[in-house]
Amino acid sequence: MFSQSMLSPNDLKNLDSYLILGGGSSGDSAALLLNSLGKKVILADRFPEKANPSLYLKVLSDLMPQEILDGIECIIKSPGILPDHPILEFARGKQIPILSEIALGRIFFNGPVIGITGTDGKSTTTALTYHLLKKKYPNAKMGGNIGVPFTSFCRENPEIVVLELSSYQLDDSPNLQLTASAILNLASDHLERHKTMESYALAKWKIQNLLDKEHQCFVNPNFFNYTPFVIPTHSNLHLVGEKESYFVTQNPNKIHTPNHEYDVSLFPLKGKHNLMNLCFAIALAEVVGLSPDQIQSQLETFDGLPHRFQSIPTQTISQKYQSIQFINDSKSTNLHSMLSGISGFQKGDPIYLILGGIPKVEPIFPLIKRWKELECPLFVFGKAKEVWSEDLNLTGLPVIYFDDLKSLITDIKERIDHQWITNSEFQKEETLTVIFSPAGASFDLYKNFEERGNHFKNLIQDFFGSSLV
Repeated sequence: MFSQSMLSPNDLKNLDSYLILGGGSSGDSAALLLNSLGKKVILADRFPEKANPSLYLKVLSDLMPQEILDGIECIIKSPGILPDHPILEFARGKQIPILSEIALGRIFFNGPVIGITGTDGKSTTTALTYHLLKKKYPNAKMGGNIGVPFTSFCRENPEIVVLELSSYQLDDSPNLQLTASAILNLASDHLERHKTMESYALAKWKIQNLLDKEHQCFVNPNFFNYTPFVIPTHSNLHLVGEKESYFVTQNPNKIHTPNHEYDVSLFPLKGKHNLMNLCFAIALAEVVGLSPDQIQSQLETFDGLPHRFQSIPTQTISQKYQSIQFINDSKSTNLHSMLSGISGFQKGDPIYLILGGIPKVEPIFPLIKRWKELECPLFVFGKAKEVWSEDLNLTGLPVIYFDDLKSLITDIKERIDHQWITNSEFQKEETLTVIFSPAGASFDLYKNFEERGNHFKNLIQDFFGSSLV
C-alpha cells in the first residue's frame, strides 16, 4: 500500500518536490524539516484556509488529485488520511513514494528507537519508558503519537528515542528498524478505519522487526487472539503477562523479569493496568542497558500524564468537599480504556461515573457488565446519550443524560450537596469518587481530549474550588 522500503538521506537529496497530504502538527513539522533541506513543499488539506502558508510554496485543497501531483516526487501522508484517498490512489499509479511523518524522521535518525503501541496505555507506557531512560540517557527524546512529531527532533542526535505509535502511523510506515518494540494490548477501537480486529492487529504487528536478530519485541499474549497466526516461536519475542517470564504480582506489588524482581509498592500510579504498563517499560529499559538499580531508583518519581486518571489536587478543593475525590481521565476515548481505569473499584465503593463524547465502533456489553457489578450512578453527556441510551436504559440502573458537561456537573453539585454532604448516612470515612472517564472521542463538543479535560477541571474548580470557602 505504502512505500515498502525506506528511502535514505541520499535518496532525498535527489528529490526536490514534496506534497504534505494533511496538515496539522505532524505535517507542519515535516514541512519544516524539508524546508531546512531546501526542498519545495506543497500542502494539500481538506481545510486549506487553516494552514500556515509560510511553511508551504502552495496550499491547495485535497480535492484535485491530478492537478496537485504535477511535479511531485514524494508524498508525506498524515495518519488521519484514509488509505483510499484519491490523491494516494493516483500517486500509486504514478509510482510516487508515500511515507509517513514517522518514516521521514527515521530516515534522518540512525540511533536506537523504542516503539510502543497498543489500544490503551500507549502514552503512559511511553512516558514511563522515557522517565526510566533519563537516568542513563539524559539526552533521550520522546515523541510520536504522544504529541511531539519525530521530525521536530530527528536531526538533533539524541542518545535514544521513545516513540508512541498509533495503528494509523504504523499502517503508513515501512519497516521502522526499531531497536525494541512493545504491543501492550488490543481491544475494539478504530474499526471505522480498520474494519476488522484482524486488520487492526496486523497494523499493530508492523511495529516488530523480528527479522533483525538484535530487535527485542514485548507483547501481551492476548494480542494473538486477533491475528491470523499463532504466537510465533522466536527468541527475540517476549510475552508479558500472567504465567510469562515478565509478569506482575500484587499485595505486595512487584514486577518480575527473567533476571530481577522490582519492588513497586511505592509506584504512584494505582491499578493493575498501570503495573502492566510499568512492566513493559521496565522490560524495554532493561533491553537498552539500564541496570536494576537505575530502574528501581526512578520508580517512585513518575508523575503520570495530564488527563489520564489524574486526581485533581485536594488543596484546590474547598474544605467542605474534602471527602470528594475528583478524577480527570479525559484521555479515555474508548470503553476498554475507561474499564481499565476503574478496574480497581468494587461493588459498594461510592462512585459517580461520567461518560460522554462520540462512542467508538465497539460492543457496549463490557460496560454494562461492569456497571452491574458496581451499581453506581452513571452520568452521560453529548453524543453518547443518543448512541448508548437504549442499551443503558434496559439495565434498570440509575443513569442520567445531559446535553453538555456543564449541566452535568451542575447536577452532580446538587446531588453532592443534598445527598452526600448533608446526609449523615454518608458521613463516614469513605470518599466519594467522581470519575470523569468519557470512553468516547471528544470531537462532538471539543477540539481534543485535552480541551475536554481542561474544561472538566475548570468546572470542578468553579463548583467545588477552595475559592468558594
